[in-house]
Amino acid sequence: MPGAWRCSALLALFVFLAGTPHLARQDTPPAAPVPIGINLRPITPYDTSLVFVDAMKMASEWSFEESGRDRPAPRQRGLNGKATPAQEVVPLDANGWPRVFGDRVVACQFFVGMRGRFPAGEYVVTWKGKGTLEFRGGVGILSQAPNRLVVEVDGVNGGQPGLALGNMDPADPIRDIRVWLPGQEDSCHSFHPYFLERLRPFSVLRFYPWMKIYATSARWPERATLFSARQGSGQGVAAEFMVELCNELTSDPWFCIPHLADDDYVRRFALLVRDSLRHDAKVYVEFSNETWNTDYAAGKWARDQSQLRGIPAMKIVAERAAQVFDIWHEVFGSQKGRIVRVAGVQLHNPGIANVLCRALNGKFDAMALGTYFGARADRDDVGTDSTAQELMAAARANLVDAVLPRTADHRALADTLGTELGRHIALVTYEGGQSIVARSPGGGLGVQATLDCQSLPEMHTAYRDLIEGVAQAGVELFMAYDFTGPRGSADTFSVLEYINEPIANAPKYRALIQGWESRGQ
Repeated sequence: MPGAWRCSALLALFVFLAGTPHLARQDTPPAAPVPIGINLRPITPYDTSLVFVDAMKMASEWSFEESGRDRPAPRQRGLNGKATPAQEVVPLDANGWPRVFGDRVVACQFFVGMRGRFPAGEYVVTWKGKGTLEFRGGVGILSQAPNRLVVEVDGVNGGQPGLALGNMDPADPIRDIRVWLPGQEDSCHSFHPYFLERLRPFSVLRFYPWMKIYATSARWPERATLFSARQGSGQGVAAEFMVELCNELTSDPWFCIPHLADDDYVRRFALLVRDSLRHDAKVYVEFSNETWNTDYAAGKWARDQSQLRGIPAMKIVAERAAQVFDIWHEVFGSQKGRIVRVAGVQLHNPGIANVLCRALNGKFDAMALGTYFGARADRDDVGTDSTAQELMAAARANLVDAVLPRTADHRALADTLGTELGRHIALVTYEGGQSIVARSPGGGLGVQATLDCQSLPEMHTAYRDLIEGVAQAGVELFMAYDFTGPRGSADTFSVLEYINEPIANAPKYRALIQGWESRGQ
């Protein structure tokens, strides 16, 4: 890293996080008794994690101009696999760069809805090819040269940031666009220092949302790569970036293999990880996510296969999961002890764990739970008029009365299975945290009250009670859900609303990182 950039980057990091206690200087009580990991949100144009130094990787899908004005950013292909209508799709090359010629103009956006919450300063845009490139959202052009543009952005004025492309040369179209955030043009890192700083306390990173496991084609030749225009497409984030992030942070990766992945995808994914991940890292491998949950594509697949073949759904899951695990073991060979084969189960239904784990016939190393505590109108004495304090009280009762006892039940099952197999079976969580959501299956709650819960001092206490409680019940790794992102009526899960949120205002994040230095992470 060039010395001048290193000094400026460190100064920028200090200024950006001013007023927030630095992670390395937290005054914390004694260490938590269990390692802490985190789930990462999908890359989207409205994600507040500020993942990459290149904003283009976080941009929206390309869309055609309409009546000379840029459309609002289209919804991304999400975890449910839905795409924008075919008539709106912009023709792209293999790496996702537009192939639109004549007088048509295409545009993309980034930092959508993040006014005042993304870095201000000099943005440097570079590209290859010939055509017209316009940067939108700046307050002034500082310099302009062939295939290079420097724009001043203040983060508040100037409108929605984005790009517009037109008049492209068919023989040499615009491509390989980079939108370098302030101070990052010469960075030797892919990830923004603010993102790394806030993610550093976590020992395991679960990439289920990054991998877009329900939307991806799950075919290796079609996957996202380092050369893809965007890392928020339906193919998810390039596996190389996941490995790079874990190498950078010395964290262990947790990969969720799509249920539709063929053997070639599984094998080549495992080969990439074996050959590029640091050799002291564990590798958690899970077959899809919540395969028992028919609200998701993998659960529907298992149900449909069960009906077609006349076999219990969890035995269908076990059959394919065992094949996936066998491929990872084969690829890693003498290093297969680094692989942690995860069986994802349902907290409130131990029968799922019993069937799935026995059907795996010993081909698993850990049982994983989703340990959420929450308030529901159909179960608790709460409703749309309940206060935040009333919702918290109901959620904490749910933690004590249901979540912790069911966790202990799964510890007992893991011990029984371990005795039968003659080896230890770990109990971990794949997700966990609060689930106080206005639009929940259990009936409506007041939106503002559910949002207010997230910053209550009692939330910090509840998270500590959850972490320490599941550890006492026998959990050996706690994976929180999820890292950074906006909250609303259907989603209150993030532990940070935005990447530079003061830690004092983030009780969930503060509870997770408490004592992190002494956990050996």
